[in-house]
Amino acid sequence: MKVWERRFKGRREDPRLEAFNASIREDAFLASAEIASSKAYAKALRRAKVLTAEELSKITSGLAKVIKRIEAGADLGSFEDIHSAVELMLIEEIGETGKKLHTGRSRNEQVVTDERLFLKREIPRLLESLRACQRAVIRLAEEYPDIIMPGYTHLQQAQYVLFSHYIMSIFWPLERAKSRLRDSFQRIDVLPLGTGALAGTTAPLDRKFLAEILGFAAISENSMDAVADRSFILETLSALSLLLLDLSRFAEDFVIFASREFGFLVLDEAIATSSSLMPQKKNPDFFELIRAGAGHLFGHFSRLFITVKGLPSTYNKDLQEDKVPLREGLEDTARILEVFRITLNKIRPNRKEIERKAEPFLVATDLADYLAGKGVPFREAHGVVGEIVGYAEKKRKALNALTLREFRAFHPLIGDDVRAIFDPARSIRLKKTSGSTHPDRVKDQIRKAKTLCLK
Repeated sequence: MKVWERRFKGRREDPRLEAFNASIREDAFLASAEIASSKAYAKALRRAKVLTAEELSKITSGLAKVIKRIEAGADLGSFEDIHSAVELMLIEEIGETGKKLHTGRSRNEQVVTDERLFLKREIPRLLESLRACQRAVIRLAEEYPDIIMPGYTHLQQAQYVLFSHYIMSIFWPLERAKSRLRDSFQRIDVLPLGTGALAGTTAPLDRKFLAEILGFAAISENSMDAVADRSFILETLSALSLLLLDLSRFAEDFVIFASREFGFLVLDEAIATSSSLMPQKKNPDFFELIRAGAGHLFGHFSRLFITVKGLPSTYNKDLQEDKVPLREGLEDTARILEVFRITLNKIRPNRKEIERKAEPFLVATDLADYLAGKGVPFREAHGVVGEIVGYAEKKRKALNALTLREFRAFHPLIGDDVRAIFDPARSIRLKKTSGSTHPDRVKDQIRKAKTLCLK
């Protein structure tokens, strides 16, 4: 059944072509948004004196019946899309009056209105999921405040850091994701309804009244742009892609740290799986799937980006392809955030293994700073320590196993006090800058993070 079928009275339908053209399977998730925008539109038509008070009442009650049918599982397969489904089901419910609802209205504007309503509902939910993840990060950091671990660059041990500082490094990408979503929300919060197919409508609609009813902050300024624009979806998917990119990197860390070669993390049995063949395996499958999620999400972004690229203005049927990236992109992100939060509550650091695996070479930079503190120019001190490290490696000795005589062979200013450098806690406390791994600075970071969790 088509809303435009009288245009081609002699048209013979080919089921294969009808299925190819229809989008009802992809856009049925917009049903509640379609009902909300239709109710608002009916009120605007009444305000414009296109509908009588009685007709508005009939349409409103009819739409309530339609959404109940849809929520009860009504078969929508015979309809072309959710917009025509709601309109035709309304006509079934209330008769001829239902045909007046579409006065001055186009599916071109309906779809972008529904998509924006959908995002206005879902983004606050994602923001709350992000806050829940942030709370899990803070809990983990506070539970293990004094464990000192190797920090890595190039996957090579670099300098000592607090485990709590490392865990808090997860918090800030989550905060950036919140900021991006809140920022994109401002551009989502613009009402296209009332723009018609592309040129506006002859019905004297009060669009600001429509925006007020539907809770939009502004109305679109150009009717052609309003029906053509999909950048608000792309911007949202871009923000979610960056979020999952960050989570993917931390998931990779956890996969590595949970391996026997590292042994830095212990996984609760609730978030570990095993092998169908090798019974000894304790696999970090959940982190591996989180790691894969970024690629899936970026696939949604690139699919829509390539679809929109090069389209002429204004509406084109290609834009029907925006539904799957929109719906699945948000669903995938919500699911991954929930799993990430759960897994954060199911891991713990293995202090014994972390301390055992940390190499004395981690204080090499501190040794250079030690010489610089005695008046040696840092670049020269850096070179001296490089020679010391090379010597220790050649002798197959740990840096802290060198004798004072061996140290002094590289520079006469090295004294007995050099031994203090090899204390990991001292190395941590030497860091002075805001945002560093110094215990007091990490506490500052956590205090600030707690306030941001409320926003």
